[in-house]
Amino acid sequence: MNVKMIKIKAKKAFTPTKIPGASFVINQYVGCQHACLYCYAKFMCKWYNYGKWGSWIVVKENLPELVKNENVKGEVYMSSVSDPYQPIEKEIELTRRVLENMNKKTKLEILTKSDLVLRDMDVFKEFRDIGVGLTINSFNGKIKKEIEPFSLSNEKREFMP
Repeated sequence: MNVKMIKIKAKKAFTPTKIPGASFVINQYVGCQHACLYCYAKFMCKWYNYGKWGSWIVVKENLPELVKNENVKGEVYMSSVSDPYQPIEKEIELTRRVLENMNKKTKLEILTKSDLVLRDMDVFKEFRDIGVGLTINSFNGKIKKEIEPFSLSNEKREFMP
């Protein structure tokens, strides 16, 4: 899938949140190439008018540098308006660079639907308190193509440790 990439400079790395269980979120990307029909984050199109959900992605290219200088107390959710391991991550490694530069005392939760998450296991081991979740559903065939058009197959997600 061809996706429009918009590079921006963020002002800060962590944003306070009212998401239950978290104090902050960090979003290195806004938008998601998986283009899931059910995605709650589609509301971001209201502020980022680049087209249909899944056709664009905002890349906060300076987040690896910002995260070095920001320390937060409380739990941080990574990527509340995207998947941190969507296809573009394989090329630009923004999530990896953010994780490498983040204070390893940060209590961090990550949710993805990509096997690319396995690439960063070495960095995860450096954190004192980290949780990594993987979304798996029962969509397959035609329904999967309609609901999660660009995500991994469930078979590829099932092999993960």
